[in-house]
Amino acid sequence: MNLETKRAGLAPAPPWCAGEIGLPAVREERVKRRTRGKAVLWLGPATLALLFATSQARAAGGTSVSEQQRLDALSGNVTNLAGEVTQTQGEVKQIEKAITVAAPAEGAQPQTIGEHVAKIENDLKTNLGVSIHGLVDAGYEHNFNQPNGNTNLFRAWDADGFQLTQGNLHIEKDGTVGFVSDINFGNVANAISAATNYGPVHQTSATWIDPTQYYLTYTIPLGAGISSQAGRFVTLLGAEVIPTYQNQNYNETRSFLFTLGEPLTHTGIQGAYTFNDYVSFTGSLNNGWDDPQLNTNNGPNYEGELVLNTKDKSLSLVLNGIWGPNLPGHSNSNLGAIDPIVTYKPAWLPGVTLESEYLYASESGPVVSGHSATWQGLAGYFVYDYNAWELATRGEFFDDEDGARTGTAQTLWELTQTVTWKIPEVTGLMARLEYRHDNSNVQIFPNNNFVNPVTHTQQLWAGQDTLSANVIYAF
Repeated sequence: MNLETKRAGLAPAPPWCAGEIGLPAVREERVKRRTRGKAVLWLGPATLALLFATSQARAAGGTSVSEQQRLDALSGNVTNLAGEVTQTQGEVKQIEKAITVAAPAEGAQPQTIGEHVAKIENDLKTNLGVSIHGLVDAGYEHNFNQPNGNTNLFRAWDADGFQLTQGNLHIEKDGTVGFVSDINFGNVANAISAATNYGPVHQTSATWIDPTQYYLTYTIPLGAGISSQAGRFVTLLGAEVIPTYQNQNYNETRSFLFTLGEPLTHTGIQGAYTFNDYVSFTGSLNNGWDDPQLNTNNGPNYEGELVLNTKDKSLSLVLNGIWGPNLPGHSNSNLGAIDPIVTYKPAWLPGVTLESEYLYASESGPVVSGHSATWQGLAGYFVYDYNAWELATRGEFFDDEDGARTGTAQTLWELTQTVTWKIPEVTGLMARLEYRHDNSNVQIFPNNNFVNPVTHTQQLWAGQDTLSANVIYAF
């Protein structure tokens, strides 16, 4: 399967459906401890005094009248104290009965909003096998070039200023036959819809809602079971993915390889089979890169993924590839890409993840100025996950030697540092701070320089720097 599904736990039961509440149990234990201490405090000195007096009398060879009276008095005190302890123990039982909270009666109704939501989710999961999840990613980003138009060039969907980077609603039905639906909102939806052919041409207007994934699932009963799906789904290529409610990416912004070098979605059929703990394979037939309509490129694309890993998943090699026609009106023009990804989590360095991705793609036919085009890139990740904190460093280069992906023959490189705080008080809530530098071997990045009113051009720069702060909540 792709990295999106490889890179989530059961939610705790809401208070209204629990059997016992923890706080009364704590109070009960405190009462018991206090009672035991009181009994020892009372009985200890009296018993010792009685034993001491008895031993003294026996040592003297007898017991006088006054001594016998004192012994009788001490014995009476002990008897009285024992009665008080018995009475106190009865009081403890009454207190226990008073503070014990019984389980709610069957059919009890939830009271708070959280309880209502939990009940709805539980009913959907129990009765229909449907799970609902979501994600919201919002924040602020500053481009130090202060570009006219607030555009961050060669970025997937982040922009200068406040933004709703992404809203995601994930609906999934389990079972032999099921479905998956991912609806995106915000900048992510706008970028995906702009890059996807919903018809013979690309979308040109902003679309803030995008049905990124919607496909049927079926487990074919062969061997261990073949997981199949039909519809629209994300690509197998790439170390980074379009985030769903799991938010699997190490960095906030997407890499050049993700943005410029790889497809986003496909429409077709796909099947996956896990042979054992070490090997799995996924294959698909689809309409090509970001194109749901077959008639625009006159033939299917073949996409595959082979996963090899150790049993403990500390080392994995993912081999992705795709090949097929993609140029409208040129069925003999084929686009192919190979995309190996290596991930290593050394046991002797707990919390550390090392990952690298290499991409090579080539398209034949009249792609650029009547000839074919190639592009390639390499990205590396160093991630350190320490309790509630995660530090992720990404470095990469992207060579668009023919200008097929950026419009200019150039080599890009970037360095990104991301700090993620997984807020412990709220499950699924995290805050991110990220600094990124982009650079090119040509001057191509816009800025706030003077724009010539006649030529409508400005002096461009070779780089851009951005600083972003985001809050992400996944449920």
